[in-house]
This record gives sequence, structure tokens and C-alpha cells, in this order.
Amino acid sequence: MKQLRKTLKVAKKTQEKSRKAKNIIIFIGDGMGLTTITAGRIFKGQHLRHGFGEEEMLAFDEFPYTGLAKTYNVDKQVPDSAGTATAMFCGIKTDYGAIGMDTTRSKVNANQGRLKSIMDWAQAEGKRTGIVTSTRITHATPASTYARIYHRDWECDTKVPAESVGKHVDIARQLVENAPGNKFNVIMGGGLSPMGALRANEPNTVRFEGDTEKVCTRGDGRNLVQEWLKLGNNESRVFVQSQEDLSKVNFKDTEHLLGLFRNNHLTYAIARQEGEPSLKEMTLAALQVLERGDKSNGFVLMVEGGRIDQAHHQNYARAAMHEVLEFDMAVQAAMDNTNEEETLVIVTADHSHSVTLNGYPKRGADILGFANKTTELVVYETISYANGPGYYEHLANNSVGAIGAEVWLPLEEFTTNQRMSPTYRHRATIPLNDETHGGEDVIVFANGPGSDLVRGVFEQNYLAYVMSYAGCMGPAKDADDRCHAGSSGTISLNKQSFVFMGTLLLLLNLFYS
Repeated sequence: MKQLRKTLKVAKKTQEKSRKAKNIIIFIGDGMGLTTITAGRIFKGQHLRHGFGEEEMLAFDEFPYTGLAKTYNVDKQVPDSAGTATAMFCGIKTDYGAIGMDTTRSKVNANQGRLKSIMDWAQAEGKRTGIVTSTRITHATPASTYARIYHRDWECDTKVPAESVGKHVDIARQLVENAPGNKFNVIMGGGLSPMGALRANEPNTVRFEGDTEKVCTRGDGRNLVQEWLKLGNNESRVFVQSQEDLSKVNFKDTEHLLGLFRNNHLTYAIARQEGEPSLKEMTLAALQVLERGDKSNGFVLMVEGGRIDQAHHQNYARAAMHEVLEFDMAVQAAMDNTNEEETLVIVTADHSHSVTLNGYPKRGADILGFANKTTELVVYETISYANGPGYYEHLANNSVGAIGAEVWLPLEEFTTNQRMSPTYRHRATIPLNDETHGGEDVIVFANGPGSDLVRGVFEQNYLAYVMSYAGCMGPAKDADDRCHAGSSGTISLNKQSFVFMGTLLLLLNLFYS
């Protein structure tokens, strides 16, 4: 609130008046730090053959307002996605691993430290709500919009530790059993397994590695998808499992849409499997379910490009660049299919990664290629990592005790096909099974009503207050008198207002006659 008041004071000096947003869309490029944005922009230009690449623009590069968000967790200098998502969606910074709970959380008391999210605030104002992600719908970022749980890993009942059983309910169950999740109009992503609807013989033509390729299964025998379908009173509920099913949905007649397209996360875009929708397709479907024009008070939608992060964790630079492009197309689709006069769109990341854009490559050089001449003693790539599993793939045999170039396998020994593979790892300096996040500030891009509140450097949890103030919902609603005239700054007439106006007109008519 202090940051909000400071920003409003600056706006008052310059005679700016922040408009109210009927709709809010927040896009989270998970792990999409500044280096990833720059590399992704160049990749987009080169992939689409628009020129050298450096001059290309991402959809959100065009947004008029930008700011920098400080991402640290309460207990960590470099954060995780749970703590950062809770900050952005609940307005309070918290610990590493916490979902929808503050630092007073307890393993044995699920009522301690519980927070409300932007989705709670939106539903209290009669807005429609939804989430779209390329990860599991129970993963850290989407879960932070609806769940309150001690640790992000507790996605299935089988992951809740013995001391917390009977006290904490797993994330998947919370989505179906508790508000705001069980009131969402749209839920789309991966995660059939945590929902107890495991699909047998799922196609998988490319084998990716890393802990993120593992997914929990339920031990209670419950099928939460079937339970979700039984919620509500005669409301239109639709469940889909493929892009083809999604294309057949009558969105305008659908009140609640659940789309689960993989047992685990959706496959990386670079190796998309048959039947999987793109992030753009899911975003467009979500907008059609959420948008009801004058018949609703608007909507709040969270869209996550979650696999940018997971590709970086495995040093899959090429896969990460494809995920940025996938994310960019979803943002552009949203801009093309919403009214920017009434829709606040925020694009940001939850955190960065230990990836770097380095060397002195020539203008127009392949962003995924070499940073220097192949005739030099040590040849290296433009994109490299400070740590991760790429270390092992590039380490030369018998290199213990070696120095300089002798430590690494020459890049020239990798064939073009190897380096073009979706599973090729770029070199990492420190050996880790999973590359780490980066701790620098992330960029926030904003467009539409309330976007002028995004400026300067601020704590990450300020974003929840931007959405609260702009959307006339939640804790910052009372900071603007216009919110009590209507949800989007216009006068709202209720039944009593019409009765009063009718009576007044009748009295005036009698007086003048």
C-alpha cells in the first residue's frame, strides 16, 4: 500500500488519472528473466526469418509501462516459484516453497498463515476467473492462485508427509473442494495424474530428463475430474483431454471448462505431442469462456508459460527459446482478442535463471550458435549457463586436473544434428543435476487501465496491489472512491436505484401536469 500511495502521488503531480480495469490478465513467463527475454526476442526474429533477429519485438515489448520487481523470498536471496507466485497473487512475500501462506505457516495447522488471492478478490466482486498453464495445474505458479498449503510438493495425497496428514489437504483436492478453485470458470493445462485421472499409453516421442518429468499419483483412489464434473447446480461443465475436443466446445454456452491434456506437464513446444493444444489455443479458449460482455462484471485470468523455466533447469536452451515464442504468441492472441480500453494486461516473470548471453557474436549470428570463431582455442556458445547438467555433457574425458580448453569437449565435435536436438544441453560451468534460478530483478510490462501503476523498482508483492487497485477488488479497493461507484469506474445502478429514479420521474410528471 505504501508503494501504491507513492505511485499515485507521482501520478497526481503529473495530473494522471489511472483508469479502472473491468478485466485483468496476468501472464507469467516462468523463469523468463532479462537474458531470456533478449535471447527469445532474437530467436523469434531468426525463427520467423524477419531479419537478423536483434531488431525483432516481442508482443509485450510494445507495452507502454515497465517496471522492475524484486523477487527474493523472505528466507531466500534467490527465490522459487511458490514464494514468488504467492507474492504476486496474494500480496505478501513468503518463504521458499510456501503456497498461499505467509511465514507463520505450520505443518500441523493448515489454518495458520492462510492468505487470500486475486482470484478470491475477483470472485467477491462477481468476476469470472480462470487459469491456463503449460505445466501441471497443481504446479507452484497456478496452485498459488487457489491453494493454501505448507509446501508446493504436496500436489497429491501421497506427497503429504505423515505429520501433516489429516491437517493439510493436497493441492489437487483443494482445487476441487475449496474456493476459489472450485469456482473457476476455466482450468487448463497438464496434470491428469494428480487429479486421479491417469491416462494409459500416453504418446511420448522425445525423452526429456530432469525431476520435472516425474509426476505423483493418487493413493486414495479418487477421480477428482469426475468430482469436479458433479459440482454446481445444472451449470454447464465441460471436460476435454485433447486439442480436437477443445475445438468442438461451444464456449459461449460453457460456464466451466476443465482441460487436462497430459498426465504430467504439457510437452515442450519443440516436441509437442499429438492432441496437445498450444498455449495460444488454450488462452483463446479461456477468453471465450470468460468474456460475457455486459452480462458480467469482467474477469481475471492467469496464463503461465511454465516450461521456459523447466527447459532452463535442464540447460535445454533451444527448448527454452521455443517456449518463449509460444508464450509470446499467447500474449499477442490476448491483445488481439480483448478490449484494451477495459483490460489490464500484465506480463512478467516470477524469477530469472543462471543463464547468460555472452561473447562477441556477430550481428545476426544464430542465437543458439557459437559466440566466437571456430578457429579459436576455446569455442563457446552465445547462450551458456553458470550451473546445471550441461556440465557433464561437455566435460572432456580424463579432464581431471586439466586446465583451459582441455577441460571441455570441443564444440566442433558435436554434430549439427546433435546441437539441433530438443534435448541438447548448452554448456554449464558448475555441475548440478538441476540448474538454479537467478536472483536479479525481473521486468514487468503493463498495458491498459491501471498500467501506469507499473513504474520504477518495487517489491514483487506490489503487483497484487496493482491488480487490486486497478480492478476495484481486494485490499486496495477502498483506496479509490470510484470503486464504490462501479467496478470499472462507471456508475452502477441496482434495482433500488431504478425504483428511486422511476418514482422521481413520476413525481416530476405529476408536478408539471
